[in-house]
Amino acid sequence: MNEMSPTSKVVGLPRLVAAAQALEPLIRDYREPLAKGPDLPRPLADALKQAGLTQLWLPRALGGPETHPVEFVQVIETLARFDGAVAWCAMISSASSWLTGMMAAEAMRRLLPAGSMLAASGSGHPNGTATRDGEGWRVNGRWSWVSFSRHSTVSALMCVEQENGAARLTAEDSGSASPGAPILRGVLLPSSMVQVLGNWNGSGLRSSGSHDVTCTDVWVPDDCTIQMGMPGAQVNPLYTLPMASAFAITVIGIPLGIAAAAVDALVHLAQTKVAFINTAPLCEQEAIQLEVAKAKTRLHAARAFAFEAIGSVWASASAGQPVSVEQQAQLRMACWNAGDAGKEVVERMYSAAGSTAVLEDAPFAAMLRDVHAACQHIQFASRLMVPPGRILLGLEPGTPMI
Repeated sequence: MNEMSPTSKVVGLPRLVAAAQALEPLIRDYREPLAKGPDLPRPLADALKQAGLTQLWLPRALGGPETHPVEFVQVIETLARFDGAVAWCAMISSASSWLTGMMAAEAMRRLLPAGSMLAASGSGHPNGTATRDGEGWRVNGRWSWVSFSRHSTVSALMCVEQENGAARLTAEDSGSASPGAPILRGVLLPSSMVQVLGNWNGSGLRSSGSHDVTCTDVWVPDDCTIQMGMPGAQVNPLYTLPMASAFAITVIGIPLGIAAAAVDALVHLAQTKVAFINTAPLCEQEAIQLEVAKAKTRLHAARAFAFEAIGSVWASASAGQPVSVEQQAQLRMACWNAGDAGKEVVERMYSAAGSTAVLEDAPFAAMLRDVHAACQHIQFASRLMVPPGRILLGLEPGTPMI
């Protein structure tokens, strides 16, 4: 894989990676409003949509690119080098587009008129309820962290199926990997039917627009919903990936991109900054030379592991074979490691920058906030490393999702 510079135009880059790079000047132009939030500036959100960067996993049957998983990571990584919140919004929308592969194409065509670009927001937390109502479902609830919510056209929300006022549970003899658990149903509906509460005030990813949203007695037709754990409508390999693995892939590029930008920022600063009681710039200080080399090594190693794990999972899916628990565990480890490496590298670059790092005019403080905010996502949680550890020790995973 070619390491991408945030400014160079590398011949032969995948089309969507090149499209992400082309947005750098516009992102730089909106640096001040991006630092304030709470939402992406409208021209920038529109540019993301028009470049196709909010629908990376939309099926080809719906006019989408059905992007290769490695290219997905490269696109998000590229955007994250410019701004964490911009990358986060593209990632959230494109991750939600994966769910469209679970649905019949005709239902999605009603939600996505011909010629329009998908802009999606969503929440995987089952904080809503879906109750059968005729040939559809009556949806109620309040969901948090619904990023890109003010700019989305389609909302993907997770619900618990209800019947007679109580949650429906999987039967003991259903063959479910978790019998007795609540039955989850994903619903896709026009964002115009969702109320955005406008309460996002995060310290990091400030312009991600991760507001709470609510639905009150909204009716959604059955074919715009998905019972989670059931086979998808699209048979292409991308939509046969285990859900946990698919969503792990979507987030990996965020910390890797932010960390790469932090290294670049320190290298740039080191050319001219002279530390207190020194006469030579930072670049000539051995301590800084060591920090940059160690950071690059950590970042390259995390990136290589991520692409190796993604490649293994994708090879099986492309061949029509099930993704093994061992492959899922390796991807989980690579995802956690990308987050851990990203945080470590940004922290080291922040420290190496000295007092300059605290200034809002410098990029280090924003990068530190963004990488830590991003890595609070469940996909980077340390507790998710328990199943891989169990598998490595010859035990059962202990959970249906790795």
